Amino acid sequence: MKSHTTRYEFATSSRKTKIYKRYEKGGWTFKTVVDKKVRYFPLGLDRDEALKMADTIRGHLMLYPFDEVLKMFNKKAFAKIKPPAPTFGQCLSILEKNQRAVGLRDSSLKGYKDSLGGFIRKVVGKKKPVDNFDMSRIDDDFILKYKHICLEGIADESKLASRKRTINSRIRQIKAMFSREKLFKEFDMAFVEDLRDAEFFTGLKTNYKLPSEDLIKSTFELWEDSTGDLRTLLGLALHFGMRRNEIFHARKPWFQMDGDKARINITSDLSFRPKGGHEGFTLGSKTVAADILNKASDDGYLISERADSGRPLFDAALDKLRAIGWDRASPLHELRKLFGSYIASTESIYIAQKFLRHADASTTNDSYSDAIIEGDIKNLWVA
Repeated sequence: MKSHTTRYEFATSSRKTKIYKRYEKGGWTFKTVVDKKVRYFPLGLDRDEALKMADTIRGHLMLYPFDEVLKMFNKKAFAKIKPPAPTFGQCLSILEKNQRAVGLRDSSLKGYKDSLGGFIRKVVGKKKPVDNFDMSRIDDDFILKYKHICLEGIADESKLASRKRTINSRIRQIKAMFSREKLFKEFDMAFVEDLRDAEFFTGLKTNYKLPSEDLIKSTFELWEDSTGDLRTLLGLALHFGMRRNEIFHARKPWFQMDGDKARINITSDLSFRPKGGHEGFTLGSKTVAADILNKASDDGYLISERADSGRPLFDAALDKLRAIGWDRASPLHELRKLFGSYIASTESIYIAQKFLRHADASTTNDSYSDAIIEGDIKNLWVA
């Protein structure tokens, strides 16, 4: 895959002050370091004027505190000679317009929309419309305010760590949203610099831990007692470690039944692309596979309920999983992790990585598997 690179244009004044711009029609920027932190000053579109202003700013920084210089050369002062910053709605429209051209999946686009929208609403208010939100309002203070609101009133350490991981995930999504800089070249994107500089919370790494034995057994009982699409869904997650999107798009041709175990090949087609574009396979019980295939619809799909991307079925499955005691964030995804623990405990981490189709074994080890020691728990997968 080709990596994206930005073509910067640089200019240097007679006083050796360097400025740059990120794209041809963009404005010039002066970048400097103050108190070990990178700072940016937008300078406008005219090169000569920008160089003069950069020299002036550089001189003022030698004489005055940064906050005073920032007030003197606030980026709003240059609004008339710069392209406008986009609105939230314009950012989404640009991505939607270019979705196919840049290979952006529907799930990724939705993730960007939810992350940026939630980020803005947390600060400006949940009930306020954000389509016309001016993205230039996002700066260091806006980001700090967002973090403060998200963490306010949380005293429990585990909940605090969980909320910090959520904040990290949302900011990471927003940074990724603006990684395709050329799409936004008609706008002033200076606010992106503050997003790029936004710091993540550290020291939050956590290893996956199995739920209680009773909950694992109750989960298998739920699968055994279920019928139709629900039984198929739970079977593919629990016995083959498949993701939600894979389950919904799974078809009969994916199955191979000529070995000791059933093999399911996760392959791309016109309506489906595996996560990260990585095709792969998983192995599981032939008995469970035969049960699933016998209930497949006439069109070859294993899930017959196709309306609204199967949302009613998946929502019903989540309700049933929560009813038996699952209180983790994504109960259906927890079944995939149970499968990972079983394979890692009976085979190896390497095999579990292959079946779960992770790019790195550390992901499998840290987040998807724990040791299953009890034989009666391992036997639950022997169907």
